[in-house]
Amino acid sequence: MAEPQYITIERFLGINRSETETLLTLGEASEMSNYIITDDLKLQKVMGYVHLNEKVTGQKINGVWYGPLHGVNHFLFARGGKVYELDLNDGTETELGTIVDAYPTTFFVTNNTVYIMDGTEFYQWDGDTFKQVEGYVPTVVTAAPPYGGGTLLEDINYLTGKKKGRYSGDGEATIYHLLEQNIQSVDLVMVGASTLEPVTDYNVDLVNGTVTFLTAPPLGANNVLIQWDKPDPELRALITQCRYYGGMYYARHWIYGNPDRRNTRFPSGVTQNGVSDPTYWPYANDSDVGEHEITAIVTQYKHQLIFTTGDSSGASAWFSISNTVIDSGSGRVITLFPVYPINAKVGNMAPGQVQIILNNPFTIWKGIYEWVSTQVMDEKNAVWKSKRIQRDLDGLDLTKAITWDWDDRGLYIVCIGKRLWIYNYRVNREADDPGVWYILDLPHEPTCFMTVEKQLYFGTTDGQIMKFDESLPTFDGEEIVATWDMGYHNFGADWLRKFVQLMFISLVPYVSTHVDIYLSSDRDASFRFIKTVRYALSNFDTWDFAGIDEPDYESRGFSFQTNFSPQPKKVKLKGGKKIDYLKIRLVCGGTDGATVLSITLPTRTGGFVKNR
Repeated sequence: MAEPQYITIERFLGINRSETETLLTLGEASEMSNYIITDDLKLQKVMGYVHLNEKVTGQKINGVWYGPLHGVNHFLFARGGKVYELDLNDGTETELGTIVDAYPTTFFVTNNTVYIMDGTEFYQWDGDTFKQVEGYVPTVVTAAPPYGGGTLLEDINYLTGKKKGRYSGDGEATIYHLLEQNIQSVDLVMVGASTLEPVTDYNVDLVNGTVTFLTAPPLGANNVLIQWDKPDPELRALITQCRYYGGMYYARHWIYGNPDRRNTRFPSGVTQNGVSDPTYWPYANDSDVGEHEITAIVTQYKHQLIFTTGDSSGASAWFSISNTVIDSGSGRVITLFPVYPINAKVGNMAPGQVQIILNNPFTIWKGIYEWVSTQVMDEKNAVWKSKRIQRDLDGLDLTKAITWDWDDRGLYIVCIGKRLWIYNYRVNREADDPGVWYILDLPHEPTCFMTVEKQLYFGTTDGQIMKFDESLPTFDGEEIVATWDMGYHNFGADWLRKFVQLMFISLVPYVSTHVDIYLSSDRDASFRFIKTVRYALSNFDTWDFAGIDEPDYESRGFSFQTNFSPQPKKVKLKGGKKIDYLKIRLVCGGTDGATVLSITLPTRTGGFVKNR
């Protein structure tokens, strides 16, 4: 018999759901659940999580936000038509305001104010007051004579019918004409620094849109200010029906997702004082991008990227730049945002779920794609990242996917239902094939994710907020069963029989750790239990003398071990004789942790395989 060859797995390369598992690279898993791949490519049982608030059956978490307002951190979430603040220390929920129970509910923050979008209204909370956004009141005209006209200054605001006009008095005229007729009200009239009173100082004709002063305002430049209101619910709905936030680009906030304007993006405005104001959405500044629904807007370097549900008949991905022009008629400086196509075949299917990973967007499109070049139209600018998990994704409704970038750990998360596919992008498994995938199967269904002080939190369909924690051994009290299957391996000679009768496995020592080992081969495809390898460090807190007379009493936590070095274990493999293909399964259940450093399989080759 030949001298033994030693096959060692020291680099665990995540899951590869290829149809032909015999072609997997040594270290790849054909099946994998609740093990993670560490940054140094070791196999580790996933940490647990715990709920921070009580279950509310039938009311899912529609959205979450965490961040500082005036220097104080807050954790907000939407559930059941309410917005709450959650105390992360004791789980206390404080109701802040009422909205519509809608999924998703989007939060974003600027200037120490949180803004909330539920698809029907637009709300704000500044740490004290929760209310509907009324909207910035633009000064639409300046230097206007009493009979009307003047110089256009700011565009009207979609959110509000309120407008201001500045007029230059001539010392004689008492009737001042507004820009609109059939208005609802005149809310403010000032001459110089004085605020005038209706009836006492002036009268209003709402139908004709005029203000008549009892005493003519004096001669001056822009010395008369009139504010009036002519609400238009249809214009306001253009903004309040949007569901998604596209971030900041060129000093403007961008939103999209209005079901009546699916291919339209809306920018906020910059006021005359140079302030980027998320309560100001200027009329006619919005633009349509292609013919298909916009599903994501993100910023990359100096470009804004827009992804849609387009098809091969039109572009599915676009980029936009800023372009400043001067209107020849009015002299106004106008900023335009033209769009250009970058890919006709790949876009994004999951609304609001594009993540920027190491400066490159990751989109969901019949799989997962990384965008490596977004300045020219080129089919090669979208790189297929989900090749190793594509069989899992095929047949799933990817429009329901939710994603997150846990950048503190270098993890890109894709969640559908209770299953998470996680891509560790900090790992370099190969120069031309970086990153590894692994899978978590949870007993609770996430609806959204948030990172808080480098820790991962998620909302559930039962109205709870869960927190992952390395000290927790269960999924909120439910057992974590971690499973890893290597692919069938023939040790480089599928025509020869092998004798694989030993296995060496090295574990990181914990207070209590174990791995159950199973074997499958071409002779017996079922998984045969081989052995449980254990190790426990001395820990008086875990000692349990009850049942000490029973077999395997040491498994109850009683141990005098004090060796913190890696622990290699020798295992005899029953069923490893005269085989061609072999597969090992590693399982860790219960509350033990486990980190596998390496697996070594001494292998001897024999004669040719025989037909069976």
